[in-house]
This record gives sequence, C-alpha cells and structure tokens, in this order.
Amino acid sequence: MAIQSVIIEPLLSGGLRLALEGITVLMVVGAVIVGYFLWPFLTGAGYEPVPDRILRRMIELSQPKKGQRVYDLGSGFGRIIIKVAMETGATCTGVEIDPLKVWWTKRAIRAKGLGAQVNVVKSNLLDADISQADFVFVFLWEGIMQKLGKKALKEMKPGSMIVSYYHRILGWEPEKEDAKNRIYLYKIPEKVIEGL
Repeated sequence: MAIQSVIIEPLLSGGLRLALEGITVLMVVGAVIVGYFLWPFLTGAGYEPVPDRILRRMIELSQPKKGQRVYDLGSGFGRIIIKVAMETGATCTGVEIDPLKVWWTKRAIRAKGLGAQVNVVKSNLLDADISQADFVFVFLWEGIMQKLGKKALKEMKPGSMIVSYYHRILGWEPEKEDAKNRIYLYKIPEKVIEGL
C-alpha cells in the first residue's frame, strides 16, 4: 500500500494520467466501432450495398408490379425498397436488424413521401415473417442463403420469388438467371424440393 501511494500514484498524476485515460477511452471507442462494423460480417450478414446497375437488373428480371409485395432482407439503409417502390409501384418492406439503419431508412422513406407504400421493420431476417411476400430481394452470404431457402419453403406461397444477387441457393434451380451479373431468381415450388 505504501509503495503504491509513494511510487505509482505520483507517476499517474497530471499529464500521464490524462494520457492513459485518453488511450483507454480511444481503445473502448475503437472496440465499439470495430464491433459494430465487424460483428455483422462475423455472424454472416455484413452490410455491403448492391451496386446500382445490379439493382436495376434485379428489378428488370423480376418485374414486380403495383399491388405486389416486395421484401428486402438485410435492407441496410433502404435503398432497394425505396427504388423498387418508386420504379414499380410495389409495396415494399425492409427487414434490418441494425437500429441505426432502421432509423435512417425511416427518415429516407418520410423524406421521399413513401410512408404509405414502404416500411422497414427491425428484425433478424431469419425471424421475419415473409409469408406475404411476392418477391424477396437478397444479397446475403452463402450460409445464410441456405437457411433462407428452408425458411422460404416453409413460409412463402407457391409462385412467389426470391431474387438473389451473387449467391445461389444450393440444390435449387433458378427460374431465371443473369449469369454474367450473378443474379438468380428462384420460384417457390408447389411441392417441397427434396433434400431441403
């Protein structure tokens, strides 16, 4: 105890103490930031926006129409649901687990005057109810795609579509595809696909 008060406490006074506190604060803030941005990648659904030209092609291939329901699973900042709603007249729902992205998307929906046509819900995409979807747009990692395939067979109505960028659903044959741009459209079958 005497050594601590005689040697350590004077060393930690003044500028050194402030420097150590500053370093500690920076380390905590850095850990929070790294955790916020890396955690989604580690859990299999990191945020990476679909390029504009790919999104245009996804819309062109799937052709949602007014009166149909489009879901975007892992909707990020809402770009897909807003663009699809504006270009096609479809009713769109984003599903996003990140509260900051949900808040931002709600602001963007209000700013564009699309509140009656577009909404976003805070949820894990694997927990979200997709039973009303005519189209589900996704840009997810391979492992999540397999889980989505099983979920879609249980929840989505026959004839509805999954519109995927980049990753396939293993064991499913696309109804349409743009191999060059890696866009795959999967139709929910009347009967369950064997082995899924």
